[in-house]
Amino acid sequence: MTRRARRRALAFVAAFLLTASATACSGSNGSPTTTAASLNAGATGTVTVWYRSGFSKLFNALAKDFNATHKGLKVDVVPVPDTDYVTKLATAMRAGTAPDLASLDDVDSEIFIAKNEFLDITKYVDQLPYKNELSPGALRLATKGGKYYGVPDFADMSFLWYNKTLFKEAGIGQPPATFAQVVADAKKIRALGPNIYGLSFAGDCPGCLTFTVMPNVYAGGADVLKGTLGAESATVAGNQPLAAALQMYQQLWDQHLVPAADQTQNGTTWGKDFLTGDIGMLPGGYGLVAGSASAALMSQVGIAPLPGPNGGYSTYDGGANFGIPAGAKNAAGAWEFVQYALSLPAQQLEAASGVEPIRSDVVTPAFTAQYPMVSQILGYLPKGQAPVTVAHDALFNLVSQPWQEMFDTAVYNGNVPGALQQGQSGFTSVLSALQN
Repeated sequence: MTRRARRRALAFVAAFLLTASATACSGSNGSPTTTAASLNAGATGTVTVWYRSGFSKLFNALAKDFNATHKGLKVDVVPVPDTDYVTKLATAMRAGTAPDLASLDDVDSEIFIAKNEFLDITKYVDQLPYKNELSPGALRLATKGGKYYGVPDFADMSFLWYNKTLFKEAGIGQPPATFAQVVADAKKIRALGPNIYGLSFAGDCPGCLTFTVMPNVYAGGADVLKGTLGAESATVAGNQPLAAALQMYQQLWDQHLVPAADQTQNGTTWGKDFLTGDIGMLPGGYGLVAGSASAALMSQVGIAPLPGPNGGYSTYDGGANFGIPAGAKNAAGAWEFVQYALSLPAQQLEAASGVEPIRSDVVTPAFTAQYPMVSQILGYLPKGQAPVTVAHDALFNLVSQPWQEMFDTAVYNGNVPGALQQGQSGFTSVLSALQN
């Protein structure tokens, strides 16, 4: 989730305003401009796909395989810097130069869905024989008014890494399943030595904290937002699972069970301390450890779901969604590529490229033997959630905005009740500004 930590600052505002302007200029009223017959027709020509540049390995592999197996239809994959992606896509839509297909952060797809800038592909999604195997959380982020304006691309889910060696030395048999167990286990691991800590987190990276703390809230049966896309309201004040999650982190901080450097960890070196073998637990994503850890460390670590206050679990449903812009020149070709990217062979390419597939039925004995941890992570797909809002960046990804400010007040200042009131006020202010 380090990719999310490096998110652009106010790009979402520009995109929201640009898509509003594009809608006004084009006369779009939310009705799809491509008929059902056109997406079912035999596509030819070239399909231009924009993707976030951090995923070049995956998209280059997909393009190579697609072009080798599709005569008369070629795909051109174009990397766009993540920090500029949303604004560039909105600008291209306004100028009438949008790509045929966009692969973008799943939470950002809602900016464009809210402004009717992606095609309604409900009919085609419903016809997918494996629709029920797709991530329900990612599908939810592609939905408006009961219709699909996108489809999942790949997954990036959060969970709990834990060091089995330290757990064994501390006399802990299983990873924690409640907040109380997280704190208790962290105490036992901290007691192993002055330079060993029970847990580590990115305390000055709001996107990282959203990725790792919101699942604790979801697992407790709560959310911080309610309402329909574009008309959301805050449910922060009085939110007991959120209060319990903040209290857990406050205890970890106050009792020195986490490194002091966590308070200023902005995501740039997030997870590096876990790689030393001196950290017992690390909430995070697959690439945070698997892409950098030594073979020796990987042999002694395990993963577990992020728990709720008193049990249950959830995961943050990150990753990417596909959307076909309303002005796509080759929408039929775009849908052909989408179907290929969701096929089981392409899902294997996703795992080989270091990201998580989006279909749960990719898990077979052979797949599990090759990717045991990825198979375990995919078991969490049905529990995945993410905030449904057009204001995701303003609420959750900026250091000077409500989510980080609430966390700071609760954890570092020890004022959980005050933090909840602060969060409610801050969320409400941001949402009102955008909605008005």
